[in-house]
Amino acid sequence: MKIMAENEYFSVGSMITCTTCYQQKIIGEVLAFDLGTKMLAIKCAPASGKHSVHDVKLLNLSYVSDVTVVKESDRDVSPPPLSNLNVAKINARLRNNIAEKKRQVNYIGVGVTPEGQKVFNAIVKTITDCRWVGENIVVMEEVTIEPPYTLEACRGKDGSKVLDHVKKIVQKHLRETEQRSSSDVRKSHSPSPAMSS
Repeated sequence: MKIMAENEYFSVGSMITCTTCYQQKIIGEVLAFDLGTKMLAIKCAPASGKHSVHDVKLLNLSYVSDVTVVKESDRDVSPPPLSNLNVAKINARLRNNIAEKKRQVNYIGVGVTPEGQKVFNAIVKTITDCRWVGENIVVMEEVTIEPPYTLEACRGKDGSKVLDHVKKIVQKHLRETEQRSSSDVRKSHSPSPAMSS
């Protein structure tokens, strides 16, 4: 469906509504438009519900079924000046995200059992200072958990608060795993509605 004439464009500051190819209706203010690529940037109400921020959506008009200008821009021909970006803050966030992703890659054990990986994942949700040493889980350099990753496999200094905390995490994980498996067994043994009639 052709939605724009050859030389049609959208003025910065205009309010538009459009329907995407996923039947999602979007309402917002035009921030930028590129006729060559048919890309439209619009400022919308935030999905988070915060009043101090906005969502910016980039739309490829080749995948939009309908665009309607609700209100033309009442601004002059030149668009408003863009706000300054805090490049230092953006770079710091980028560095932190890269470091976090690298750390998360190290959370994957090599040659460990699926149960061992699940225990590790349960611990790392609470204690990020956690790593693999071979098949052993090392937590805060104080606690080691060896295969088969049970409560009894937790080793550390007696009376250590870290050891006690790790044991509580492992115990909770094992209890939840047992409850899930027993409920799965009950579900598999219960008759289906078709069989009971």
